[in-house]
Amino acid sequence: MTTKRWVTPPPDEQKQLLFSRELGLSPVTAQVLINRGIDDAAAAAAFLACRTADLIDPFRLTGMREAVARIRAAMSGGETIVIYGDYDVDGLTATALLARLFTGQGARVRTYIPHRVEEGYGLNIQACSRLRREGASLLITVDCGISAFAEIAACRAEGLDVIVTDHHRPAEQRVPDALAVINPLQPGCEYPYKHLAGVGLAFKVAEAVCGAAAAAEYLDLVALGTISDVAPLTGENRILVRSGLRALSVAAKTGLRALMDIAGIRDQELTCRHVAFMIGPRLNATGRMGSAERALRLLLSDDPAESLGLAQELDKENRERQRLEAKTLREALEMIEAGVNFTQSRSVVLHHEQWHPGVIGIVASRIAERYNRPTILISSAEQIAKGSGRSIRNFHLFDALAQCGHLLEGFGGHEKAAGLTIDKENLADFQQAFNETASNILAPHDLIPVIDADMEIPLGVLSESLLADLDRCAPFGVGNPRPVFISRGVRRKDRPRPAGPGGSIKLWLTDGRATCAAYTDRFSSLECPAAQAECAIIYTPSLNVRQGITTIQLQLKDLHFAPAE
Repeated sequence: MTTKRWVTPPPDEQKQLLFSRELGLSPVTAQVLINRGIDDAAAAAAFLACRTADLIDPFRLTGMREAVARIRAAMSGGETIVIYGDYDVDGLTATALLARLFTGQGARVRTYIPHRVEEGYGLNIQACSRLRREGASLLITVDCGISAFAEIAACRAEGLDVIVTDHHRPAEQRVPDALAVINPLQPGCEYPYKHLAGVGLAFKVAEAVCGAAAAAEYLDLVALGTISDVAPLTGENRILVRSGLRALSVAAKTGLRALMDIAGIRDQELTCRHVAFMIGPRLNATGRMGSAERALRLLLSDDPAESLGLAQELDKENRERQRLEAKTLREALEMIEAGVNFTQSRSVVLHHEQWHPGVIGIVASRIAERYNRPTILISSAEQIAKGSGRSIRNFHLFDALAQCGHLLEGFGGHEKAAGLTIDKENLADFQQAFNETASNILAPHDLIPVIDADMEIPLGVLSESLLADLDRCAPFGVGNPRPVFISRGVRRKDRPRPAGPGGSIKLWLTDGRATCAAYTDRFSSLECPAAQAECAIIYTPSLNVRQGITTIQLQLKDLHFAPAE
Protein backbone atom coordinates (compact mmCIF):
# COMPACT_ATOMS: atom_id res chain seq x y z
CA MET A 1 0.00 0.00 0.00
CA THR A 2 1.14 3.52 -0.71
CA THR A 3 2.06 5.96 2.06
CA LYS A 4 1.37 9.00 -0.11
CA ARG A 5 -1.74 11.14 0.06
CA TRP A 6 -3.57 11.87 -3.17
CA VAL A 7 -5.23 15.28 -3.17
CA THR A 8 -7.80 16.35 -5.77
CA PRO A 9 -9.68 19.67 -5.72
CA PRO A 10 -13.45 19.47 -6.07
CA PRO A 11 -14.52 19.79 -9.72
CA ASP A 12 -16.28 22.99 -10.71
CA GLU A 13 -18.76 21.78 -13.34
CA GLN A 14 -20.30 25.22 -13.84
CA LYS A 15 -16.99 26.80 -14.79
CA GLN A 16 -16.06 23.76 -16.87
CA LEU A 17 -19.20 24.34 -18.91
CA LEU A 18 -18.48 28.08 -19.20
CA PHE A 19 -14.88 27.56 -20.39
CA SER A 20 -15.96 24.82 -22.78
CA ARG A 21 -18.70 26.95 -24.31
CA GLU A 22 -16.71 30.20 -24.65
CA LEU A 23 -13.25 28.82 -25.45
CA GLY A 24 -13.96 25.45 -27.05
CA LEU A 25 -12.02 23.59 -24.36
CA SER A 26 -12.67 20.06 -23.17
CA PRO A 27 -14.13 19.88 -19.63
CA VAL A 28 -10.89 18.21 -18.49
CA THR A 29 -8.69 21.05 -19.80
CA ALA A 30 -11.13 23.56 -18.34
CA GLN A 31 -10.78 21.97 -14.90
CA VAL A 32 -6.96 22.01 -15.22
CA LEU A 33 -7.13 25.78 -15.80
CA ILE A 34 -9.52 26.21 -12.88
CA ASN A 35 -7.07 24.31 -10.69
CA ARG A 36 -4.37 26.81 -11.71
CA GLY A 37 -6.42 29.62 -10.18
CA ILE A 38 -7.96 30.89 -13.42
CA ASP A 39 -11.43 32.11 -12.51
CA ASP A 40 -13.02 33.45 -15.67
CA ALA A 41 -13.04 32.92 -19.42
CA ALA A 42 -11.14 36.14 -20.15
CA ALA A 43 -8.29 35.10 -17.85
CA ALA A 44 -8.30 31.63 -19.41
CA ALA A 45 -8.10 33.11 -22.91
CA ALA A 46 -5.16 35.32 -21.89
CA PHE A 47 -3.43 32.33 -20.26
CA LEU A 48 -3.75 30.25 -23.42
CA ALA A 49 -2.78 33.11 -25.74
CA CYS A 50 0.36 33.87 -23.68
CA ARG A 51 1.19 37.08 -25.60
CA THR A 52 4.29 39.18 -25.08
CA ALA A 53 2.00 42.19 -25.64
CA ASP A 54 0.56 41.42 -22.18
CA LEU A 55 3.90 41.93 -20.41
CA ILE A 56 3.76 44.56 -17.66
CA ASP A 57 5.26 48.02 -18.11
CA PRO A 58 8.78 47.81 -16.59
CA PHE A 59 8.46 51.36 -15.23
CA ARG A 60 5.92 50.10 -12.69
CA LEU A 61 8.89 48.65 -10.81
CA THR A 62 10.03 50.93 -8.00
CA GLY A 63 13.43 52.42 -8.80
CA MET A 64 13.29 51.77 -12.53
CA ARG A 65 13.17 55.42 -13.64
CA GLU A 66 16.21 56.30 -11.53
CA ALA A 67 18.06 53.22 -12.76
CA VAL A 68 17.33 53.92 -16.43
CA ALA A 69 18.40 57.55 -16.17
CA ARG A 70 21.73 56.55 -14.57
CA ILE A 71 22.40 53.72 -17.05
CA ARG A 72 21.69 55.93 -20.06
CA ALA A 73 23.95 58.64 -18.65
CA ALA A 74 26.75 56.08 -18.18
CA MET A 75 26.27 54.75 -21.71
CA SER A 76 26.32 58.20 -23.35
CA GLY A 77 29.22 59.37 -21.19
CA GLY A 78 31.48 56.41 -21.99
CA GLU A 79 31.62 55.26 -18.37
CA THR A 80 32.58 51.70 -17.47
CA ILE A 81 29.53 49.73 -16.34
CA VAL A 82 30.04 46.51 -14.37
CA ILE A 83 27.37 43.79 -14.42
CA TYR A 84 27.91 41.91 -11.16
CA GLY A 85 26.11 38.55 -11.14
CA ASP A 86 25.70 35.26 -9.37
CA TYR A 87 27.34 31.97 -10.32
CA ASP A 88 24.12 30.01 -10.93
CA VAL A 89 22.28 29.85 -14.26
CA ASP A 90 19.88 32.61 -13.28
CA GLY A 91 22.74 34.97 -12.43
CA LEU A 92 24.83 33.97 -15.45
CA THR A 93 22.01 34.47 -17.95
CA ALA A 94 21.08 37.80 -16.36
CA THR A 95 24.71 38.94 -16.57
CA ALA A 96 25.04 37.81 -20.19
CA LEU A 97 21.75 39.48 -21.16
CA LEU A 98 22.70 42.95 -19.92
CA ALA A 99 26.32 42.64 -21.03
CA ARG A 100 25.36 41.64 -24.57
CA LEU A 101 22.61 44.23 -24.87
CA PHE A 102 24.58 47.19 -23.47
CA THR A 103 27.70 46.29 -25.44
CA GLY A 104 25.60 46.15 -28.60
CA GLN A 105 24.38 49.66 -27.78
CA GLY A 106 27.98 50.90 -27.68
CA ALA A 107 28.45 50.92 -23.91
CA ARG A 108 31.70 50.04 -22.13
CA VAL A 109 30.81 46.95 -20.12
CA ARG A 110 32.63 44.60 -17.77
CA THR A 111 31.24 41.54 -16.07
CA TYR A 112 32.06 40.06 -12.68
CA ILE A 113 30.99 36.70 -11.24
CA PRO A 114 32.39 35.86 -7.79
CA HIS A 115 34.16 32.55 -7.17
CA ARG A 116 31.81 30.33 -5.18
CA VAL A 117 34.46 28.85 -2.88
CA GLU A 118 36.92 31.75 -2.56
CA GLU A 119 34.44 34.66 -2.44
CA GLY A 120 30.99 33.21 -1.84
CA TYR A 121 27.63 34.56 -2.90
CA GLY A 122 26.92 38.20 -3.66
CA LEU A 123 28.84 41.45 -3.48
CA ASN A 124 32.16 41.54 -1.67
CA ILE A 125 33.98 44.71 -0.68
CA GLN A 126 37.39 43.67 -2.04
CA ALA A 127 36.04 42.97 -5.53
CA CYS A 128 33.99 46.17 -5.63
CA SER A 129 36.96 48.25 -4.46
CA ARG A 130 39.19 46.71 -7.13
CA LEU A 131 36.60 47.35 -9.83
CA ARG A 132 36.37 50.99 -8.77
CA ARG A 133 40.17 51.39 -8.88
CA GLU A 134 40.14 49.90 -12.38
CA GLY A 135 37.79 52.62 -13.59
CA ALA A 136 34.23 51.40 -13.00
CA SER A 137 31.77 54.12 -12.01
CA LEU A 138 28.46 52.20 -12.17
CA LEU A 139 27.83 48.70 -10.87
CA ILE A 140 24.57 46.84 -11.61
CA THR A 141 23.87 43.72 -9.58
CA VAL A 142 21.81 40.91 -11.06
CA ASP A 143 20.35 38.10 -8.92
CA CYS A 144 22.12 39.46 -5.82
CA GLY A 145 22.64 42.57 -3.71
CA ILE A 146 19.43 42.91 -1.72
CA SER A 147 21.25 42.03 1.53
CA ALA A 148 24.56 43.78 0.76
CA PHE A 149 24.14 46.71 3.17
CA ALA A 150 27.80 47.08 4.21
CA GLU A 151 29.15 46.39 0.73
CA ILE A 152 26.95 49.01 -0.93
CA ALA A 153 27.80 51.55 1.76
CA ALA A 154 31.49 50.90 1.02
CA CYS A 155 30.84 51.38 -2.72
CA ARG A 156 29.14 54.71 -2.07
CA ALA A 157 32.09 55.85 0.04
CA GLU A 158 34.43 55.13 -2.88
CA GLY A 159 32.24 56.91 -5.42
CA LEU A 160 30.90 53.77 -7.12
CA ASP A 161 27.19 54.03 -7.90
CA VAL A 162 25.23 50.80 -7.40
CA ILE A 163 21.92 49.73 -8.92
CA VAL A 164 20.52 46.57 -7.30
CA THR A 165 18.34 44.19 -9.31
CA ASP A 166 17.47 41.18 -7.20
CA HIS A 167 14.44 38.93 -6.86
CA HIS A 168 15.26 37.55 -3.41
CA ARG A 169 13.17 38.56 -0.44
CA PRO A 170 14.56 41.51 1.54
CA ALA A 171 15.48 40.62 5.12
CA GLU A 172 13.40 42.44 7.73
CA GLN A 173 11.73 44.46 4.95
CA ARG A 174 14.88 46.60 4.56
CA VAL A 175 16.77 47.41 1.36
CA PRO A 176 20.30 48.78 1.00
CA ASP A 177 21.00 52.47 0.35
CA ALA A 178 21.81 52.05 -3.34
CA LEU A 179 21.22 54.56 -6.15
CA ALA A 180 18.22 52.39 -7.13
CA VAL A 181 16.80 49.07 -5.94
CA ILE A 182 14.69 47.05 -8.36
CA ASN A 183 12.94 44.22 -6.57
CA PRO A 184 9.16 43.65 -6.71
CA LEU A 185 9.27 42.23 -3.17
CA GLN A 186 10.62 45.41 -1.58
CA PRO A 187 8.25 47.44 0.62
CA GLY A 188 6.07 49.82 -1.36
CA CYS A 189 6.68 48.32 -4.80
CA GLU A 190 3.33 48.07 -6.59
CA TYR A 191 4.54 45.91 -9.47
CA PRO A 192 1.75 43.32 -9.68
CA TYR A 193 3.82 40.24 -10.50
CA LYS A 194 6.13 39.21 -7.65
CA HIS A 195 7.79 36.05 -8.99
CA LEU A 196 10.27 37.15 -11.67
CA ALA A 197 13.63 35.40 -11.56
CA GLY A 198 16.84 37.42 -11.53
CA VAL A 199 17.10 37.17 -15.32
CA GLY A 200 13.46 38.27 -15.56
CA LEU A 201 14.31 41.49 -13.71
CA ALA A 202 17.35 41.97 -15.96
CA PHE A 203 14.97 41.64 -18.92
CA LYS A 204 12.72 44.36 -17.45
CA VAL A 205 15.75 46.64 -17.14
CA ALA A 206 16.65 45.82 -20.75
CA GLU A 207 13.11 46.69 -21.87
CA ALA A 208 13.18 49.99 -19.99
CA VAL A 209 16.64 51.07 -21.19
CA CYS A 210 16.62 49.87 -24.81
CA GLY A 211 13.01 49.05 -25.71
CA ALA A 212 10.94 45.90 -26.02
CA ALA A 213 12.23 44.92 -29.48
CA ALA A 214 15.89 45.00 -28.43
CA ALA A 215 15.18 43.11 -25.21
CA ALA A 216 13.19 40.42 -27.05
CA GLU A 217 16.38 39.14 -28.70
CA TYR A 218 17.38 37.73 -25.32
CA LEU A 219 14.22 35.81 -24.42
CA ASP A 220 16.16 32.56 -24.87
CA LEU A 221 18.41 33.57 -21.96
CA VAL A 222 15.36 34.58 -19.93
CA ALA A 223 13.77 31.15 -20.41
CA LEU A 224 17.02 29.39 -19.57
CA GLY A 225 17.54 31.30 -16.32
CA THR A 226 13.90 31.30 -15.21
CA ILE A 227 13.47 27.54 -15.63
CA SER A 228 16.84 26.74 -14.05
CA ASP A 229 15.97 28.87 -11.00
CA VAL A 230 12.71 26.91 -10.58
CA ALA A 231 10.66 30.11 -10.70
CA PRO A 232 6.89 29.59 -10.98
CA LEU A 233 5.66 29.43 -14.57
CA THR A 234 2.75 31.75 -13.97
CA GLY A 235 1.96 35.28 -15.09
CA GLU A 236 4.86 37.05 -16.78
CA ASN A 237 7.20 34.10 -16.27
CA ARG A 238 4.90 31.90 -18.35
CA ILE A 239 4.90 34.45 -21.19
CA LEU A 240 8.68 34.91 -21.06
CA VAL A 241 9.43 31.19 -20.90
CA ARG A 242 7.01 30.20 -23.65
CA SER A 243 8.49 32.76 -26.05
CA GLY A 244 12.01 32.02 -24.84
CA LEU A 245 11.70 28.29 -25.44
CA ARG A 246 10.74 28.98 -29.05
CA ALA A 247 13.85 31.14 -29.44
CA LEU A 248 16.01 28.58 -27.65
CA SER A 249 14.79 25.81 -29.96
CA VAL A 250 16.37 27.57 -32.96
CA ALA A 251 19.49 28.44 -30.90
CA ALA A 252 20.63 31.53 -32.74
CA LYS A 253 23.39 32.25 -30.20
CA THR A 254 26.65 30.48 -30.99
CA GLY A 255 27.44 29.36 -27.44
CA LEU A 256 23.99 27.92 -26.84
CA ARG A 257 24.13 26.03 -30.16
CA ALA A 258 27.41 24.42 -29.09
CA LEU A 259 26.03 23.45 -25.68
CA MET A 260 22.90 21.95 -27.20
CA ASP A 261 25.04 19.98 -29.67
CA ILE A 262 27.00 18.51 -26.77
CA ALA A 263 23.76 17.66 -24.97
CA GLY A 264 22.35 16.02 -28.12
CA ILE A 265 19.25 18.21 -28.32
CA ARG A 266 19.82 20.42 -31.37
CA ASP A 267 16.97 20.78 -33.87
CA GLN A 268 14.32 19.77 -31.34
CA GLU A 269 11.31 21.58 -29.97
CA LEU A 270 12.62 22.21 -26.47
CA THR A 271 10.60 21.92 -23.28
CA CYS A 272 11.29 22.91 -19.69
CA ARG A 273 12.66 19.42 -19.06
CA HIS A 274 15.40 19.90 -21.67
CA VAL A 275 16.48 23.09 -19.90
CA ALA A 276 16.15 21.74 -16.36
CA PHE A 277 17.97 18.46 -16.92
CA MET A 278 20.25 18.91 -19.94
CA ILE A 279 21.21 22.54 -20.54
CA GLY A 280 20.99 24.11 -17.08
CA PRO A 281 23.13 21.54 -15.22
CA ARG A 282 25.97 21.90 -17.72
CA LEU A 283 25.98 25.67 -17.27
CA ASN A 284 25.72 25.31 -13.51
CA ALA A 285 28.54 22.82 -13.14
CA THR A 286 31.53 25.15 -13.24
CA GLY A 287 29.92 27.62 -10.87
CA ARG A 288 29.10 24.84 -8.43
CA MET A 289 32.65 23.55 -8.46
CA GLY A 290 34.37 26.95 -8.27
CA SER A 291 34.55 29.60 -10.99
CA ALA A 292 31.65 30.18 -13.37
CA GLU A 293 33.85 32.15 -15.77
CA ARG A 294 33.77 29.54 -18.55
CA ALA A 295 29.98 29.28 -18.44
CA LEU A 296 29.66 33.04 -18.78
CA ARG A 297 32.21 33.10 -21.61
CA LEU A 298 30.11 30.50 -23.43
CA LEU A 299 26.97 32.65 -23.12
CA LEU A 300 28.90 35.66 -24.43
CA SER A 301 30.81 33.87 -27.19
CA ASP A 302 30.11 34.34 -30.89
CA ASP A 303 33.06 32.19 -31.99
CA PRO A 304 32.12 28.61 -33.03
CA ALA A 305 35.50 27.05 -32.20
CA GLU A 306 35.72 28.75 -28.81
CA SER A 307 32.10 27.82 -28.04
CA LEU A 308 32.65 24.16 -28.89
CA GLY A 309 35.72 23.97 -26.66
CA LEU A 310 33.91 25.65 -23.78
CA ALA A 311 30.86 23.40 -24.19
CA GLN A 312 33.09 20.32 -24.02
CA GLU A 313 34.72 21.65 -20.85
CA LEU A 314 31.34 22.32 -19.24
CA ASP A 315 30.17 18.82 -20.16
CA LYS A 316 33.27 17.30 -18.53
CA GLU A 317 32.80 19.46 -15.44
CA ASN A 318 29.17 18.36 -15.23
CA ARG A 319 30.18 14.70 -15.17
CA GLU A 320 32.57 15.45 -12.30
CA ARG A 321 29.77 17.31 -10.52
CA GLN A 322 27.50 14.26 -10.92
CA ARG A 323 30.18 11.99 -9.45
CA LEU A 324 30.70 14.28 -6.45
CA GLU A 325 26.97 14.69 -5.98
CA ALA A 326 26.44 10.90 -5.91
CA LYS A 327 29.23 10.49 -3.33
CA THR A 328 27.78 13.23 -1.12
CA LEU A 329 24.30 11.71 -1.34
CA ARG A 330 25.61 8.29 -0.28
CA GLU A 331 27.40 9.81 2.71
CA ALA A 332 24.35 11.84 3.73
CA LEU A 333 22.05 8.80 3.53
CA GLU A 334 24.48 6.80 5.66
CA MET A 335 24.47 9.58 8.27
CA ILE A 336 20.66 9.63 8.26
CA GLU A 337 20.45 5.86 8.67
CA ALA A 338 22.94 5.96 11.55
CA GLY A 339 21.84 9.05 13.41
CA VAL A 340 18.42 10.51 12.52
CA ASN A 341 15.33 9.33 14.39
CA PHE A 342 12.35 10.44 12.34
CA THR A 343 9.93 9.81 15.20
CA GLN A 344 11.61 12.76 16.92
CA SER A 345 13.04 14.80 14.03
CA ARG A 346 10.87 16.78 11.65
CA SER A 347 13.91 18.12 9.82
CA VAL A 348 17.30 16.98 8.56
CA VAL A 349 20.42 19.02 9.37
CA LEU A 350 23.74 17.38 8.49
CA HIS A 351 27.30 18.66 8.26
CA HIS A 352 30.57 17.22 6.96
CA GLU A 353 34.03 18.71 6.55
CA GLN A 354 34.59 17.04 3.16
CA TRP A 355 31.40 18.11 1.44
CA HIS A 356 31.79 20.51 -1.48
CA PRO A 357 29.58 23.61 -1.01
CA GLY A 358 28.70 23.52 -4.70
CA VAL A 359 26.70 20.27 -4.57
CA ILE A 360 25.09 20.29 -1.13
CA GLY A 361 22.03 22.17 -2.41
CA ILE A 362 21.25 19.51 -5.01
CA VAL A 363 21.74 16.75 -2.45
CA ALA A 364 19.57 18.57 0.10
CA SER A 365 16.82 18.66 -2.52
CA ARG A 366 17.04 14.91 -3.07
CA ILE A 367 16.93 14.19 0.67
CA ALA A 368 13.99 16.55 1.23
CA GLU A 369 12.09 14.74 -1.53
CA ARG A 370 13.00 11.28 -0.24
CA TYR A 371 12.12 11.83 3.43
CA ASN A 372 9.65 14.72 3.09
CA ARG A 373 11.52 16.76 5.68
CA PRO A 374 13.01 20.26 5.34
CA THR A 375 16.71 19.57 4.83
CA ILE A 376 19.88 21.60 5.36
CA LEU A 377 23.34 20.30 4.45
CA ILE A 378 26.42 22.17 5.65
CA SER A 379 29.98 22.07 4.36
CA SER A 380 32.04 22.59 7.53
CA ALA A 381 35.59 22.62 6.16
CA GLU A 382 36.09 26.24 7.33
CA GLN A 383 35.37 27.84 10.70
CA ILE A 384 32.56 29.77 9.00
CA ALA A 385 30.69 26.91 7.41
CA LYS A 386 28.41 27.19 4.37
CA GLY A 387 25.01 25.53 4.17
CA SER A 388 22.23 25.06 1.66
CA GLY A 389 18.64 24.07 2.37
CA ARG A 390 15.53 22.84 0.59
CA SER A 391 12.00 22.78 1.92
CA ILE A 392 8.71 20.90 1.68
CA ARG A 393 5.06 21.88 1.46
CA ASN A 394 3.77 24.13 4.27
CA PHE A 395 7.26 25.07 5.50
CA HIS A 396 8.65 28.49 4.60
CA LEU A 397 12.40 27.95 4.78
CA PHE A 398 13.43 31.62 4.81
CA ASP A 399 11.04 32.37 7.69
CA ALA A 400 12.26 29.31 9.61
CA LEU A 401 15.88 30.41 9.26
CA ALA A 402 14.90 33.87 10.48
CA GLN A 403 13.70 32.25 13.71
CA CYS A 404 17.18 30.72 14.11
CA GLY A 405 18.97 33.83 12.88
CA HIS A 406 20.74 34.47 16.20
CA LEU A 407 22.82 31.33 15.54
CA LEU A 408 23.75 32.24 11.96
CA GLU A 409 26.35 34.52 10.45
CA GLY A 410 24.03 35.20 7.53
CA PHE A 411 21.27 33.67 5.40
CA GLY A 412 19.15 34.40 2.35
CA GLY A 413 16.71 32.78 -0.03
CA HIS A 414 13.00 32.18 -0.23
CA GLU A 415 10.24 29.73 0.69
CA LYS A 416 11.63 26.64 -0.97
CA ALA A 417 15.41 27.16 -1.00
CA ALA A 418 17.97 29.10 1.03
CA GLY A 419 21.66 29.42 1.79
CA LEU A 420 23.36 30.21 5.07
CA THR A 421 26.70 30.72 6.80
CA ILE A 422 27.32 29.60 10.37
CA ASP A 423 30.18 29.41 12.85
CA LYS A 424 31.09 25.77 13.44
CA GLU A 425 30.71 26.34 17.18
CA ASN A 426 26.98 26.87 16.66
CA LEU A 427 26.24 23.76 14.57
CA ALA A 428 24.81 21.61 17.36
CA ASP A 429 22.67 24.45 18.73
CA PHE A 430 21.42 25.29 15.24
CA GLN A 431 20.54 21.66 14.55
CA GLN A 432 18.42 21.61 17.72
CA ALA A 433 16.85 25.03 17.14
CA PHE A 434 15.95 24.32 13.52
CA ASN A 435 14.33 21.01 14.44
CA GLU A 436 12.32 22.72 17.19
CA THR A 437 11.18 25.29 14.66
CA ALA A 438 10.15 22.52 12.25
CA SER A 439 8.31 20.68 15.03
CA ASN A 440 6.35 23.84 15.87
CA ILE A 441 5.40 24.51 12.23
CA LEU A 442 4.82 21.05 10.75
CA ALA A 443 1.85 18.92 11.77
CA PRO A 444 2.10 15.11 11.50
CA HIS A 445 0.08 15.05 8.26
CA ASP A 446 2.54 17.54 6.70
CA LEU A 447 5.19 14.80 6.85
CA ILE A 448 3.19 12.47 4.60
CA PRO A 449 4.13 13.10 0.95
CA VAL A 450 1.34 14.53 -1.16
CA ILE A 451 0.63 13.96 -4.85
CA ASP A 452 -1.70 16.57 -6.31
CA ALA A 453 -4.09 15.44 -9.02
CA ASP A 454 -6.20 17.62 -11.28
CA MET A 455 -9.16 15.34 -11.71
CA GLU A 456 -10.49 11.79 -11.56
CA ILE A 457 -11.29 10.45 -15.03
CA PRO A 458 -11.95 7.03 -16.56
CA LEU A 459 -8.94 5.76 -18.48
CA GLY A 460 -11.07 5.73 -21.63
CA VAL A 461 -11.44 9.54 -21.55
CA LEU A 462 -7.83 9.88 -22.71
CA SER A 463 -7.47 10.61 -26.41
CA GLU A 464 -5.09 12.30 -28.83
CA SER A 465 -7.39 15.32 -29.08
CA LEU A 466 -7.60 15.69 -25.30
CA LEU A 467 -3.82 15.56 -24.90
CA ALA A 468 -3.41 18.12 -27.68
CA ASP A 469 -5.91 20.31 -25.82
CA LEU A 470 -3.96 19.92 -22.58
CA ASP A 471 -0.70 20.85 -24.32
CA ARG A 472 -2.12 24.33 -24.88
CA CYS A 473 -1.46 24.85 -21.15
CA ALA A 474 2.32 24.38 -21.62
CA PRO A 475 5.02 25.23 -20.67
CA PHE A 476 4.76 23.11 -17.54
CA GLY A 477 6.76 23.56 -14.38
CA VAL A 478 6.49 24.97 -10.86
CA GLY A 479 3.18 26.82 -10.48
CA ASN A 480 1.83 25.22 -13.67
CA PRO A 481 2.57 21.51 -13.31
CA ARG A 482 1.97 18.98 -16.03
CA PRO A 483 -1.62 17.71 -15.60
CA VAL A 484 -2.05 14.69 -13.31
CA PHE A 485 -5.08 12.40 -13.23
CA ILE A 486 -6.49 9.53 -11.19
CA SER A 487 -8.18 6.53 -12.79
CA ARG A 488 -9.80 3.68 -10.86
CA GLY A 489 -10.85 0.15 -11.71
CA VAL A 490 -7.61 -0.52 -13.57
CA ARG A 491 -5.97 -3.94 -14.00
CA ARG A 492 -2.59 -5.08 -15.24
CA LYS A 493 -2.77 -6.71 -18.68
CA ASP A 494 0.73 -8.22 -18.95
CA ARG A 495 3.87 -8.89 -16.93
CA PRO A 496 5.95 -5.83 -15.96
CA ARG A 497 9.31 -5.71 -17.70
CA PRO A 498 12.42 -3.49 -17.61
CA ALA A 499 12.21 -0.35 -19.74
CA GLY A 500 15.66 1.09 -20.09
CA PRO A 501 18.32 2.08 -17.56
CA GLY A 502 17.70 3.32 -14.04
CA GLY A 503 15.28 0.60 -12.93
CA SER A 504 12.31 1.90 -14.94
CA ILE A 505 9.61 -0.65 -15.72
CA LYS A 506 6.86 -0.85 -18.35
CA LEU A 507 3.47 -2.52 -18.08
CA TRP A 508 0.16 -2.38 -19.93
CA LEU A 509 -2.90 -1.27 -17.96
CA THR A 510 -6.57 -1.54 -18.89
CA ASP A 511 -9.95 -0.64 -17.42
CA GLY A 512 -11.69 -3.04 -19.83
CA ARG A 513 -12.42 -0.32 -22.37
CA ALA A 514 -9.08 1.44 -22.88
CA THR A 515 -5.53 0.07 -22.69
CA CYS A 516 -2.39 2.17 -22.22
CA ALA A 517 1.32 1.56 -21.81
CA ALA A 518 2.53 2.76 -18.40
CA TYR A 519 6.04 3.51 -17.18
CA THR A 520 7.44 4.12 -13.74
CA ASP A 521 10.75 4.26 -11.91
CA ARG A 522 9.12 4.88 -8.53
CA PHE A 523 8.57 1.25 -7.57
CA SER A 524 9.72 -2.19 -8.68
CA SER A 525 7.79 -4.84 -10.55
CA LEU A 526 7.39 -6.68 -7.25
CA GLU A 527 5.14 -3.84 -6.05
CA CYS A 528 2.92 -3.92 -9.13
CA PRO A 529 -0.56 -5.40 -8.80
CA ALA A 530 -1.29 -9.03 -9.59
CA ALA A 531 -2.88 -9.66 -12.97
CA GLN A 532 -6.46 -9.72 -11.67
CA ALA A 533 -6.07 -7.17 -8.87
CA GLU A 534 -8.02 -3.97 -9.31
CA CYS A 535 -6.15 -0.77 -8.49
CA ALA A 536 -6.29 2.99 -8.68
CA ILE A 537 -3.48 4.83 -10.45
CA ILE A 538 -2.27 8.42 -10.43
CA TYR A 539 -0.33 9.48 -13.53
CA THR A 540 0.63 12.01 -16.16
CA PRO A 541 -0.46 11.12 -19.73
CA SER A 542 1.46 11.96 -22.90
CA LEU A 543 1.59 11.04 -26.58
CA ASN A 544 4.32 8.74 -27.88
CA VAL A 545 5.07 8.75 -31.60
CA ARG A 546 7.16 5.88 -32.93
CA GLN A 547 7.51 4.79 -36.55
CA GLY A 548 4.59 7.00 -37.48
CA ILE A 549 2.24 5.42 -34.92
CA THR A 550 0.87 7.57 -32.08
CA THR A 551 -0.05 5.96 -28.76
CA ILE A 552 -0.99 7.25 -25.32
CA GLN A 553 1.43 6.45 -22.52
CA LEU A 554 1.18 7.02 -18.79
CA GLN A 555 3.95 8.05 -16.40
CA LEU A 556 2.85 6.47 -13.13
CA LYS A 557 3.39 8.42 -9.94
CA ASP A 558 1.77 5.99 -7.51
CA LEU A 559 -0.89 3.31 -7.22
CA HIS A 560 -3.29 1.93 -4.66
CA PHE A 561 -4.07 -1.79 -4.67
CA ALA A 562 -7.50 -0.90 -3.36
CA PRO A 563 -9.58 2.23 -4.03
CA ALA A 564 -8.10 5.28 -2.32
CA GLU A 565 -9.91 6.69 0.65
